Amino acid sequence: MSAAPLVGYSSSGSEDESEDGMRTRPGDGSHRRGQSPLPRQRFPVPDSVLNMFPGTEEGPEDDSTKHGGRVRTFPHERGNWATHVYVPYEAKEEFLDLLDVLLPHAQTYVPRLVRMKVFHLSLSQSVVLRHHWILPFVQALKARMTSFHRECFPYPAEALPLDEGGERLC
Repeated sequence: MSAAPLVGYSSSGSEDESEDGMRTRPGDGSHRRGQSPLPRQRFPVPDSVLNMFPGTEEGPEDDSTKHGGRVRTFPHERGNWATHVYVPYEAKEEFLDLLDVLLPHAQTYVPRLVRMKVFHLSLSQSVVLRHHWILPFVQALKARMTSFHRECFPYPAEALPLDEGGERLC
């Protein structure tokens, strides 16, 4: 059986102090029960710690040269993924020849136009998905699209709708 440590209290001749709730703690000075001690002064955070992870507070920089000249239409947010629904298009030789003729003329009006290597037909505008929504979105889209028959698009390009930027969706 272990014995409890002995604690020595100083005695004073007055019982009034004990009734007032005066307590002392080692190294703390005295303060009344229920009152918080004086607020401690915090030390400043060193610059070496503040600069340990540069750029983590700021958003990512958009550099369109790293993304084939594409420009964001809405700002990037951590955890969000931009996506759109599209149908891939396998370009035939005639299409590529026509593109080679038209592109230089179009670049005189819109210099940032570049020749793409892979082509598609957009069926939706860009939408934002949270990371945990991606798989359910893809599964639901596949489930709904499997019942459609694959056919050629029987309409001329002028029948295609325009996106919010006023450009054809092809």
